[in-house]
Amino acid sequence: MRPLRLELEGFGPYREKQGVDFSDVELFAITGPTGSGKSTLLDAMAFALYGLVPRVGKSVKELVHPGVGEARVRLTFQVGARTYRVERVRGKRSEGRLFDLTDGERLVPLETLDRLNGAIEDLLGLSYEAFTRALLLPQGEFDRFLKGEPRERRRLLMDLFGLSRLERVREKAAEKKARYAEEKSRLEGELMGLAGATPEVLAELDQALEALAAERRQLEGEKPTLEARAKEAEALLELLRRMALLEAKRERLTKEASEMENLRARLALSEEAARALPLWEDLRRKEGALAATRARLKEAEGAVKGLEEALKALAFDEGALQEARDALLKAQGLRALEALLRRVGPLDHPAPRLDPERLEAVLEEEAKLERLLSGLSQLEEARRRLKAKEDQLEEARQRLAKTEEAGREKRKEVEDLKVRLQGAEAHRLQERLKALEEELRSLEKEEAGLKEALEALRREERRRGLLAFHDLLEVGKPCPLCGGLVHELPPRPELPDLEARRWELEEALRRVQGRRGEVLGEARSLKEKLDTLAAEPVPGDPEALKKALEEAEEALQALRDTYKEIGGEIKGLVEEVNQLRQEEERLRAQAGEASLGEVEEGLRRLREEKAALGAGLRQHIQERTEGLGVAAYLKRLEARVRALEAQEREYRRLRDRMADLAQKVSALKAQEAEQAKALAEAEERVKGLMPEAEARAHALSPEEREALETRIRRHENELKDVEALLKEVKAQLKALLQDAPPPGLPEAEARAKEAAGALKSLLERLEKLGQEVAVLEERRKDLREALRRRQEAEKRLAEVAREMALWEKLAQDLRGDNFPEYALGLRQGSLVERADELLYTLSGGRYRFRAKEGEYWVLDLWTEAERPVKTLSGGESFLASLSLALALSEELSKGRLGALFLDEGFGTLDPEALEVVAGVLESLPTQGRLVGIVTHVEALAERLPARLRVRKHPSGSRVEWA
Repeated sequence: MRPLRLELEGFGPYREKQGVDFSDVELFAITGPTGSGKSTLLDAMAFALYGLVPRVGKSVKELVHPGVGEARVRLTFQVGARTYRVERVRGKRSEGRLFDLTDGERLVPLETLDRLNGAIEDLLGLSYEAFTRALLLPQGEFDRFLKGEPRERRRLLMDLFGLSRLERVREKAAEKKARYAEEKSRLEGELMGLAGATPEVLAELDQALEALAAERRQLEGEKPTLEARAKEAEALLELLRRMALLEAKRERLTKEASEMENLRARLALSEEAARALPLWEDLRRKEGALAATRARLKEAEGAVKGLEEALKALAFDEGALQEARDALLKAQGLRALEALLRRVGPLDHPAPRLDPERLEAVLEEEAKLERLLSGLSQLEEARRRLKAKEDQLEEARQRLAKTEEAGREKRKEVEDLKVRLQGAEAHRLQERLKALEEELRSLEKEEAGLKEALEALRREERRRGLLAFHDLLEVGKPCPLCGGLVHELPPRPELPDLEARRWELEEALRRVQGRRGEVLGEARSLKEKLDTLAAEPVPGDPEALKKALEEAEEALQALRDTYKEIGGEIKGLVEEVNQLRQEEERLRAQAGEASLGEVEEGLRRLREEKAALGAGLRQHIQERTEGLGVAAYLKRLEARVRALEAQEREYRRLRDRMADLAQKVSALKAQEAEQAKALAEAEERVKGLMPEAEARAHALSPEEREALETRIRRHENELKDVEALLKEVKAQLKALLQDAPPPGLPEAEARAKEAAGALKSLLERLEKLGQEVAVLEERRKDLREALRRRQEAEKRLAEVAREMALWEKLAQDLRGDNFPEYALGLRQGSLVERADELLYTLSGGRYRFRAKEGEYWVLDLWTEAERPVKTLSGGESFLASLSLALALSEELSKGRLGALFLDEGFGTLDPEALEVVAGVLESLPTQGRLVGIVTHVEALAERLPARLRVRKHPSGSRVEWA
C-alpha cells in the first residue's frame, strides 16, 4: 500500500480544504510549529482507512473543527497494480465510500461502514493495530513494538509477514478433517442402518409378489360373471319396483275420475253464465242511463220556467234607453259653453247678452293685444340676454385658443418621448439578442455532449450485447465469438439499467433541441424588430420612458377632451346667440309700429264688451241645466243611461240563457226516446237466458277456468302416461325373465342382495390384494434403493477415510509449534539481522541487536554485556526502536507495504547521533517506497530531499511542499 494523495477539510486545525500530493516523492520531512497539525496529517490517513485515530480512537468528533461542524477526508492510495480512493465524513452524519480508480472511477457497493472497514482491511492485508506498528508509528507508541509483550509481538509479526494465513490454512484443514470425520461417522451409522438390505431378502419379496399376482389374476377372471349376475338382479328388482309404483298410481288416478266429471260440469255452467252475464249487465247499464236522462230533462224544464218569470219581473223598455242616450248627447254641447264662460272670468255686468260667437272673437282679440304687450317687454329682455351670451362666447374662444396651444406643446413632447423610447427599445432588444446568442451556444454545447453520451450508451449496449454470450463460455472450449480457447471464465459485471439511462438522455436531447428552436425563433423575431426600429441606442431607462410617455399621452388626451368640451360649449353659445337674435327679430316684427298706450286702450274696450257677453252666456247655461250646473246635470243623465244599459245587459243574458236551455231540453227529449228504444231491445235479448243471480253464482274468472281445464288435462295425460309405462315395464320383465313368471318383490330383493354381496366380497379382496402388492412393491423399491445406497456409502466411506487422513496430516504440520514457527523464525532472523546492522551504525558501533526466546536484547560492545532493551535510556531506546522500525519497513516493502511514517523522538538525540540518523535515513533504499518523518529538528529536515511544511493560520492551518 502506498498513499498517492491526501485531502482533508474541517479535520483538526485544517478548517479549509487542503491537499497533499505524494505521487512524486519518496523520502520527506513534515515540519512546522507545535500545534500546527503535523501529526494530524497521519491521523487523517488512519481515519480515512480505518475510521479510527491513534490519539482518540473512535472519538473522531473531537477532531472536527468547531467552525465547520463536519470533517471530510479523502485518501487516494495504490495497492499492487490497482488504485483506490476512500472518502469519509464525520459530523452530524457519518459516511464512508470506496472508489476503484483503476479503469475509470467506479463506486464499490458497500452498504455500511463496517463493511467498508472490512473491505479496506482485506485490501491492505493489515489490521488497524498492525498498521500503527509497521506503517504509521504515532507519537507515544514508537517503542511499543520494541518493548511490548512477546505474545503480542509474535501475533503482530505473523500478521505482518502473512504467516497468519498459515493459521487460517490450518484451521481450514482442521475444519476439513472434522467435516470428513463427521461424514465418516454418518456413513458408518448409515451402513449400520442398511445392514438388513441384502439380495436374499430381495428374492423373498419377489416370490411373495408372484403369489399375490397369481391370486389376483384368478379373481379378475371371476369378476365379470359376478358383475353380470349382480347387474341382472338389480335390473329385475328395479323393474318390479317401478311396476308396483305405476300400478299404485293408476289406482289413485282411477279413483279421481268422478271428481274430474264434476269439474267438467262446473266448467259447462260457467260457460253458460259467461254468455248470459254480459247481456244482463248491458240491460242494467241502459236502465241507469235512461233514468239519468229523465232526471236531467226534468231539471232543464224547471230552469226554463224560472227564466220566463225573471224576464217578466225585469220589465225592460228599450225606448226609454234610447231617449236617455239622446238627451245625454244634446247636453254635451254645454261643456263648450261652460269652457267659454270660464275664459271670461268674474262678471258684474248687469246687461245680459247671449252671443257666443262675438264673445269668442272678443277673447281672441284680447289675447292678441296681451301678447303684443308682453312681446314688447320680452324684446328688451332678449336684448340683455343676447349681450351676455356674446360676452360668454368671446371668453370661450379665448380659452379654446390657449388649450390648442397647450395641445401642440404636449404633442411635441409625446413625439420626443416616442423617439427616445424607440431607441431604448432597440438597446434592450440588442441586449436580449446577445443573451439569446450566448444561450444558443450553451445549448449547442449541451446538445453535442448529449449526442456524445448517447453514442457512448449505444457502444455500451453493443458491449452488453456481447455479454449475452457469457453463459455460452465454458472452460477448455473455444469462445463462440472469437474462436479462442477459454482458460477461465471472466466475472459477470453488474450492469446498470441502460434502457432508463437512454430514455433520460433522449428526453434531455429532445428538450435541448426544442429549447434551441425556441431560442432561434426568438432571435429571428428580435432581429426583425431591430431592423424595423433602425434607431441608435438612446441612454435612459426604458421603463421610465414608457411611464413618462403614458403620462404625456394621458395629459394630451385630457387636453383633447378639454378642447372638444370648449368647442361644444362655443357651438352651444353660438346657437343660443343665433336663437336670441331670431327671437329679437320676431318680437320686433310682432310689435310693428304700435305704441304701448294704444294697446292698453284697446284692451279696456274689449274687456267691457267681454263682460256683457259673458253675463248672457251664464244665464243661458243656468236655464238649460235646471240650475244644477253643467257637471251635475251631465252626471245625472249619465247615471240614468248606465242604469238602463245594465238593465239591457241583464235582459239579453236571461234571453240567451233561456234559448240555450230550450235547445238542451229538445236534445234531452230526443236522447230519452233513443234510450227507451235501446232498453226495450235489451229486455228482449235476456228473455230465455239463465237468471241474473244464477249467472253471477256460476261465473268463473279466466284464471279459475284455466286452472280447472289444466287440472283435467293433467289428470288425463297422467293416466295415459301411467298406462303406457306399465305396458313398457311388463314387456321388459317378459324379455328379462324369458316368459318365466316374475318373482315377488321380497324374493327379487333377496336375489339382488346376494349377488351384490358376492361382488362386493370379490372387489374387497381385489382391493386388499392391490394394497398388499403395492406395499410389497414399495418395500422392494425401498430395498433396491437401500442396496444402492449401501454400495455407494461403502465406496464413499473408503474415500472419506483417505481424505480425512490427508487433512489430519496437514493440520498437524501447520500447528503453531511446527511449520509456522519455523517460517516466523526465518523471517524474524532476517529482521533482527538488519536491525542489528542499523543499530550498530546508529549507535556509533556500540550496540548490537539480539533476540532471545521472543524478547529483544542489546549487546553493549563497550562492556561486552547483554541486557534487555527495557534498560536502555530514552535516546538509546529511540535508536533501537528506529533500527527495528526501519528494518521492519524494509522487510515489508518487499511485499505489499510501500510507505513508512515516523512521528517520534528525534529531539532526544544529541547532534552527533542526529547526524548519524540523518545519514542512515538518506541512505535508505526507498525504491519507490514513501518514507515520511515528522520532526521539529530543522537540521534533520534540511538533510532530507523534500519537506512538507505546515503553517498556522487564524482561518485554519495550511500545508504546502517547500
